[in-house]
Amino acid sequence: MHPRRRALTLAVVVAALAGCGVGTGGVEDGGDPPTGLAPGPTLYLVDDAGRLRPDQRDTGRLGTVLGAVQLLLADADPADPALHNEVPETATRAVVEDTGDDVTIYLPLRGADLSAVAVDQVICTAAGVVAASGRDAGAVTITVHPTHGGPVTRACPVLG
Repeated sequence: MHPRRRALTLAVVVAALAGCGVGTGGVEDGGDPPTGLAPGPTLYLVDDAGRLRPDQRDTGRLGTVLGAVQLLLADADPADPALHNEVPETATRAVVEDTGDDVTIYLPLRGADLSAVAVDQVICTAAGVVAASGRDAGAVTITVHPTHGGPVTRACPVLG
C-alpha cells in the first residue's frame, strides 16, 4: 500500500475510534408526564347566559391545539344543545403556531367580527389542550390574531 494511502487510512481509523466529541453527561429530567387520559379535546361554548361552558369531544385522543380550534370552528354537534358558538360561521380554517411557551392562533376573520366571548372561546379551547397535554397553561401565552385588527393575548377566564 502506498505510504500516503496508508497514512490517510490510518487517520480515518483513528478519527472513527476517537468518537464524535460528545461527552458523557447525566440523565436530564424531561419534566412530569401528562396526567390522566384525555378522551378528546374540550371545546368552550357559550350558554344562554353568555358564560363559557366546557363541551368535551370524544375523539379518542387529545389531539393538538390546531385540531381543537378546527373542531370549535366547525361547531359540530355540541353535547349540550343549550350551548352555542359565538365564533362567526365564516371562520372555516385556522393556523396555529405552538412554540411550547407561546401559542398563536391565526383566524381568517376581521377583529371587528370577533366578540370578546368568541375570543375567549378560542383562548380557552387552546388552553384546555395545553393543560391536558401536561404543560402549565398559566405559563403559556395564548394569542388570537385575526386577519385584520390587532392580536389579543389574555388568559382563559374560566381556567384558573
